[in-house]
Amino acid sequence: MLLRQLTFIILTALVYLPSLAFAQSVRASYSGLSGQNLPFWLTYDAGLYKKYGLNTEILLISGGLTNIQAVLANEINFTYLGGASPIQAAAQGANVVVLATAYGLMPYGMVGAKNIQSPMDLKGKIFVVSRLGGIEETAARLALDRLGVGARNVSFLQAGPDPVRIAALESGSAQAAMLAPPGLFVATARGLNLLADLGALKIKYPTSVVAASRAFVTRQRDVAKRFLMALVDGLHVYRQNKSLAIEVLQKYTKSANPDILSQTYNYFVKNTPALPLSDAATIQPA
Repeated sequence: MLLRQLTFIILTALVYLPSLAFAQSVRASYSGLSGQNLPFWLTYDAGLYKKYGLNTEILLISGGLTNIQAVLANEINFTYLGGASPIQAAAQGANVVVLATAYGLMPYGMVGAKNIQSPMDLKGKIFVVSRLGGIEETAARLALDRLGVGARNVSFLQAGPDPVRIAALESGSAQAAMLAPPGLFVATARGLNLLADLGALKIKYPTSVVAASRAFVTRQRDVAKRFLMALVDGLHVYRQNKSLAIEVLQKYTKSANPDILSQTYNYFVKNTPALPLSDAATIQPA
């Protein structure tokens, strides 16, 4: 009996050991804490990278350019970020490639201070973004030009994460910000004014892409394939398991408001594709 149990344990170990012994170490970054990052976080927390033999470390690196620099320095293998930075870097000759697009619409709302009633009130005012040159500034410039305000007529100021920018609007030190859920819903719940919802306008834009260095993908094609297969599985779990998705969203955003977490999930999931394909119409605006 003991011999039979020992044999079973050894056979079981032989089944699982190969995937553990030959697991590929991978470092992947994400660039912010807005809700469009949820599929990436969930893929990691659900153990789906491990399922495909990838021993993955994920880390937050703020700012698109900083992530691209880390990729080019071989400090990061994959980065999950707004598409503008890798696309513009590639256009300038950098050895960067976009592998997938997990969210292809602008998810931002333009939020104004309580004394700002319309976008036209923003002329000559201060517009805060998390990082100059990032996706929020891109979204703000696009929206201001479309709304007839003109991006040249406002002053952009780098102010950091959502809570800092929301506080700036409440204190009067700034008059507008671009916010994606959950920050967008936090701001409107506190009485700040929604001036324009880019999500409702269905403006195509590569808000969440996976990028890597072309040299790494060429050298480690199988690793790139497994990374993307894990993300596809993650997108499926994200769409099918709201309770798990909200649990992961709460963990990374530190939001404790169940209504805002649920709103954020509903906002993004309805426009998140089952397959993270990149198409020209989405990539071109970046």
